[in-house]
Amino acid sequence: MDQGEISGAIEQVNAHLDALAGQFVSRRALLELVMLGLLTREHVLLIGPPGTGKSAAVQAMARAVDARSFEYLIGRFTEPGELFGALDLAALRDGEVRPVTSGMLPEAEVAFLDEIFLGSTAILNSLLKILNERTYRRGQFQTQVPLISCIAASNELPEDAALAAFADRFLVTMFVDPVGEDQLPALLDAGWRETLAGNAPVPPLDRSVLARLQAAILTVDVGGVREDYAHIVRKIRLTGVPISDRKLVKGLKLIAAAALLRGNMKAGAEDLWPVTYLVQSRERQQEVRDLLHVELEQSRNPVLTSSVAQATHGLAAHAALLAEQAAQLLQARPALETDRLFEHWLVRLETMLTRIEAAFSPDAMPQDVRALHTSIEAVLAAGHKGTGAAGQSALGADA
Repeated sequence: MDQGEISGAIEQVNAHLDALAGQFVSRRALLELVMLGLLTREHVLLIGPPGTGKSAAVQAMARAVDARSFEYLIGRFTEPGELFGALDLAALRDGEVRPVTSGMLPEAEVAFLDEIFLGSTAILNSLLKILNERTYRRGQFQTQVPLISCIAASNELPEDAALAAFADRFLVTMFVDPVGEDQLPALLDAGWRETLAGNAPVPPLDRSVLARLQAAILTVDVGGVREDYAHIVRKIRLTGVPISDRKLVKGLKLIAAAALLRGNMKAGAEDLWPVTYLVQSRERQQEVRDLLHVELEQSRNPVLTSSVAQATHGLAAHAALLAEQAAQLLQARPALETDRLFEHWLVRLETMLTRIEAAFSPDAMPQDVRALHTSIEAVLAAGHKGTGAAGQSALGADA
């Protein structure tokens, strides 16, 4: 596979993520990690309170990939047949136990299972075999499962040890929070647009693109980062944070995928950031970010920008994210300064300026961020002068 084909496939994935991220405020990182799961053929676990858009974002991603999908909201009384297929009654009359799997989970390539930990023991045992071995078995019936990735969601991680062991089968774990205060206007705008007209469907990403990148990931040279990766895992384990051997080994695929999407066939220090998502605890993920600040400060990725920033909070990743958000905000300037929305826009610019100044001292500010900082200062100075003059004119007219 030549480099041109790989580069073209990466560009398509990035454009695909851009189109989907445009429909969901502050959910780019979630979409990136689901895509990372698809590219590495690994499973992703999303943890967060109800109403944070987990289901909607995953459903949109599943629709936007050319693959057979299956989704289900699991409850405490969900029967195995609701996921894996009811028994074939004709076969049962002949003494044969065989489920009808057409359109069910055993025939899916992408699966989304909401409230995963509410499943019964029978459901979770069958899922375990599907997740680990890509096979489904019921009685004497056994079949290979074409599953690429299972994305599961839950409001919280289970405390039960048996369920925690099941959760460990999900290589990537992301904690999803409500949209931040600075993004509330964008959330309201996006939600109202969807209410009025709905989101335009994103054309499905061709399976050949996924297949091309899935194959290329396995050819990435990870030899140069093995010792650095092992050193990071040692540091994490010394703090009492568990990372199973299974996750440790599979984590190399995430590193290889990060390198590939960065445009390199050799993994480097820039690609070690996925280790944060191997940890299944919100508090301990934050501990890992703090602990590995030096090791992960070089992290960067032009495609997975938001997930890098969330994984590291490193200066380079944070700078890239702030620069992107600041540029978008400057472009969103209302056409008329007399428009009430212009004042709201100025408040958002002030918030962005505060975020930039809180993240970087004047001497340490990256050049692209510095340029945007200067632009925002100039706009705010002119904007406040303009709104002040407009206010005085209005007062004079009233008088």
